[in-house]
Amino acid sequence: MAALAVVAAMLTTGSPASAATSSEAPLTSWTYLDSANPQTKTVDAPVAPPVGTSRDDAGRTHTYRSYFTYDLTMLKGTVVHSSYLWTTEKTVADCSVPATIEVWRTRPVKDTTTWLRPPTEIERLLTTKRGPGVNCPGYLGLDMVATLNAALGRHEKSITLEYRVAAEQEADARTGRTFDKPALGATANHPPTVTNLHLAYPDRPCGTLARPSPAARNTVFAATASDADEGDYPRLQFAIWPVDHPDQRREFHDYNGTDLSQYADGTVLAWQAQANDYHDLGPWSRTCYLVMDRTAPANPPKVTSRTYPEGDSPGGGTGIEGTFRFDGAGDRDVVAFAWRDPMGSSGQIAATRPGGKAILGYTPKLRFSNDLYVASVDAAGNRGPEKDYQYRVAETAPNADVTVRGVGLPSTITFIASKPETTAFGYQLKDGAEVRVPAVDGKATGAITFTAAGQIEVAVRSYARNKLIGQETLQVWVTDAPGVESAEFNLDHDQVAGTPGSFRFTPHSNDVVAYQYNLDDEWKTIPAADDDTAVLQWTATPGWHDMTVRSVRADGSTSLETYYQFNIIDTRPTAYAHDLSDWPRRDGVGVPLEIELDSQLPNLTGFVYRFDGGAEQTVSNGGNPYAVITVTPTHAGDNAVVVQALLSDGTRSPATTYTFGIWSGPVVTHTPEGSGTVGRTATFTFHPGLPNVASYRYSLNSADEKTIAAGPDGTATVTYTPSSWGYNEVRVTSVGTDGAESDLRIEPFDVRDNKVDVYSTYDWSRAGIGWTGYFYFATQLFGEVTEYHYRVNDGPEQILPASTDGTSTQVAVPLDRNGTNTLHVQSLTAAGDLSPVTDYDFTVGTAPYVVSAQYPNSTWSGGAGVPGTFEFSGGTAGILSFSWQIDGGPATDVPADGQGRASITYTPAQNFESHALYVTGHKADGTDTDTTTYYIYVSNGA
Repeated sequence: MAALAVVAAMLTTGSPASAATSSEAPLTSWTYLDSANPQTKTVDAPVAPPVGTSRDDAGRTHTYRSYFTYDLTMLKGTVVHSSYLWTTEKTVADCSVPATIEVWRTRPVKDTTTWLRPPTEIERLLTTKRGPGVNCPGYLGLDMVATLNAALGRHEKSITLEYRVAAEQEADARTGRTFDKPALGATANHPPTVTNLHLAYPDRPCGTLARPSPAARNTVFAATASDADEGDYPRLQFAIWPVDHPDQRREFHDYNGTDLSQYADGTVLAWQAQANDYHDLGPWSRTCYLVMDRTAPANPPKVTSRTYPEGDSPGGGTGIEGTFRFDGAGDRDVVAFAWRDPMGSSGQIAATRPGGKAILGYTPKLRFSNDLYVASVDAAGNRGPEKDYQYRVAETAPNADVTVRGVGLPSTITFIASKPETTAFGYQLKDGAEVRVPAVDGKATGAITFTAAGQIEVAVRSYARNKLIGQETLQVWVTDAPGVESAEFNLDHDQVAGTPGSFRFTPHSNDVVAYQYNLDDEWKTIPAADDDTAVLQWTATPGWHDMTVRSVRADGSTSLETYYQFNIIDTRPTAYAHDLSDWPRRDGVGVPLEIELDSQLPNLTGFVYRFDGGAEQTVSNGGNPYAVITVTPTHAGDNAVVVQALLSDGTRSPATTYTFGIWSGPVVTHTPEGSGTVGRTATFTFHPGLPNVASYRYSLNSADEKTIAAGPDGTATVTYTPSSWGYNEVRVTSVGTDGAESDLRIEPFDVRDNKVDVYSTYDWSRAGIGWTGYFYFATQLFGEVTEYHYRVNDGPEQILPASTDGTSTQVAVPLDRNGTNTLHVQSLTAAGDLSPVTDYDFTVGTAPYVVSAQYPNSTWSGGAGVPGTFEFSGGTAGILSFSWQIDGGPATDVPADGQGRASITYTPAQNFESHALYVTGHKADGTDTDTTTYYIYVSNGA
């Protein structure tokens, strides 16, 4: 197959298809020679080919050699990738006798071939031992890839192969044997070829050394790769080199154009193409030549247009094609012009001659202000600077509007002229004839009939006499879905249930005989009147309604569907308790329950209700369409609220009965109220949700279930002292005297930690003695804790007032001991409760303490030329000296005094820069401390 490869990227990049062909080379003839008949040969005898020496029935001795000729023409032009010659022995005179079988490539068998004049043996292909230890009769095969490829390289059309016994054994009568005719199989592939070499975008020929094609820095190489194997998809690669430097040859794939910017202007380059079908590389193509042209035209072209003159004066008209003239101004480097517009359209047009002109017919895409960008192009494809040709388009297209009646019915198109010189308007459906109507006082109307539904294009035009002065295309949505209207039932206002009214269906297609409508999930049909309309009478039922309507034509076809929605107010109010949808259930006997009452009736003033057969009560709606009441159930199971809406005229709506189930699980209360606290005992009381409760089964925070008897009033009390903070829960079920069980009540119980939480935002594992550590105390008992009592290691107890704004309380701790330190903290409440002790371990390292009055750590201060004194101390005991360095500079040693202190002076050189000061202490035992990193931020000295 052939594939045009323009920028070789067109070729497949997926997994390679295996298009190499497997077949058997035809055996055109076979011959055997017999020493007993030395003047003749036997061709294509219907016997098994013989080899070696054997005796016939008369006792005569025969020595045989067999020759096989195979046709190779089917492999012409291919590369053989696998090939095997194979056969099997049919008979063997004596399997116990060793025999050496040889296969030779020979000269062809001729008419004059005999035992005395056998084909010349050219190349021995196989020597194999047969006999003891080998399967007998057995298989015989050999690889023929190299042999066939060599034959194809010599352009041979056939190959002749000889089977024989080695000369030193050939006369032994025990070596005789026969074979099946050998089969020669081959898998071969046609290497792809390359033609049609050229340069693309712009197209240029292959080029000769005498006339190389010009090429820009980014050039697209193109060629046609052809492959005789069906299903192969060859890809191209290219080679290029300066003609005077063949040693600089490089190969590449040209997927998106090739960058030739490494070659100087005027360099002559040679190039070739080669195809690869994933099996074989084809031959390199003939050599083409190009010359580098890296210099684009220096000036933009001249652009003029009589239709659309440059500047602010409107020209042409909406939708009117204009003629734009491009001029290379005699620059013979210019052979074409590239243009583009702001909407993405672009193109290239050839100049009439080098440096000459070109004419572009172009219809502006934008209304009013437009731009056309034009650049000169040379033969290599280099583009010069663009000319931005700015012009204005006169508004000449008519203002047109279509009032669509539907399909098959005359719709109305209305025109208003944009220009006073307009004498007529035209309109045209796609593939239809244009209809013209005269303009009267700049206006006109026309009839237009759409034959199908959907988005329809309508071309509209303005004419001054017979001259087209403006045009555009309208996108008109046409539907044959019927019209639905109702004075009573619509989205503008909601009617009350029971109100009579009607719907009017109007046709949006011709020949309507009926309407099908679906109202409240039931399809019904109503016949159309003589004017193709229909009126449906209906009495309002409460709720939100969706109606679907479609028209039916005489031929039984139906239109698109119209969807119509409206709401009808229920005369009865609604009631709903939202808390009953909570989980775990929170409702229960004796637990107040809010119920929302709603009504959309006009002139609503409130509601009257009775709860569970009790006395009637009234509640005002406060100007809202709802009111909220609170009831307290006295029994589990079904409860009911009967509700009526009160209206301003003193009447009442029909009643609604809202029945709801109350959870029978026991109601759980606890003291003290609110969240619990670790270590503080809480008392839980179980209140019956069912009558005649005898006992309760309960579990506190997933502990084993226990049972407690109910008191005379049906309640029971248990205590619980939480040992851990977080989410806890009480699970309880009541058991009646008759064994009846209630629902399972799951009562959440939040428990706060009574211990102080201690944390620090800094890792103190390296900071040594002399530094200050900052720690934070936090408590879940906010509002109760008034102060913290703490001590460091075995030091004295200290008191710190607790934060009153809900945040953590910070404490500063001077670091005075290396290694592990412990902070012991307790909180004290206003009630005098002291919490358990929190032990917080932290590590103090050995890094020296560094301080500077002029340059505090990590603080913008000082300035260029302002010296800073940096004092070193602490870290750990026994420091004899310190070494320090700024950023990555050299380290400097400074001795420590008798108290382990030292100081240095450092003067920054520039404002608004930062430096890192590294300080390490050296101890008497030869060890070093941790290193302190101290940040110096230099300000401007102000």
